[in-house]
This record gives sequence, C-alpha cells and structure tokens, in this order.
Amino acid sequence: MPRALVDTTVLFAAAYRRDNAHEDALPILRGIDTGDLPEAVVLDYVLAETLNGLTTHAGHDAATDFLDRIEENTCFHIDSLTKDAFATGKALFRQYERFSFVDACIVAYMQTEGLGYLYAFDDDFDAASDVYRLDTATNPYRSD
Repeated sequence: MPRALVDTTVLFAAAYRRDNAHEDALPILRGIDTGDLPEAVVLDYVLAETLNGLTTHAGHDAATDFLDRIEENTCFHIDSLTKDAFATGKALFRQYERFSFVDACIVAYMQTEGLGYLYAFDDDFDAASDVYRLDTATNPYRSD
C-alpha cells in the first residue's frame, strides 16, 4: 500500500475541534482510515508535537486517547529517523530558515525513504522542491 507522511498541523487539527483547520483535517484522517488515501507515516517527532499540543489545549485524556487511536490503527505507521536521515535533517534545518527542526526532519525522512507526498497545512514545506504538499483529502496515487 502506498504511503504518505502526515504533519502535526493535520493531526492536531483533526483531533482538536477548536482548531481552525479541524473541518479540513477530518476528511484526511478519515480517508487514511478507510483506505481511500495512502497509509500514513507519522514520525515520532510529529507524534510528540501533536500529543504535547493536545495535552496543552485539550488535556491529558484527549492526548492519550489520540495516542491509543493512532497506535491501534493499522493504517498509521509511527517511524523514526535513521542516523543518516537525522544528519540530513540537521543539514536541512541549517539550510532552510523557514523550517522548524521537525519540518526539516520530515523532509529528511521523505528524501531518505523516497516518499514524495505530505499531508500538511504548513506552507513552509513548499520551500523543498521534492516535497509535494497536500492540504485536502486527495489521493496522489489514484488517477481518476
């Protein structure tokens, strides 16, 4: 099954009803869950950012509930950077002023794993020419 990465902006918005992008994020996570969209790769850094944000804004119970849902769902894959990808992430962080460190690590993971698609509302990713950012529930692998 094809895969795409998912950024914190999408995960947090889907989980936190008060987020301005909540209604845009829900169809993305639902599409991943139903198999209409590629399976999701969630970097451990992204998961940490999402859980920290949920804990701050929605409380510990909401964060642990979200963690349980992600871990139990076979369409979501939590992964970590290899040593080489981490080195690439540090280099990208130094190169792109627009990237947070986590953004740089996401791009590094995509480059080292050969994945091109990322669900994200953060347009800072547009600085990387080899990242195809998706901000709607679009399946980039399906030709209709």
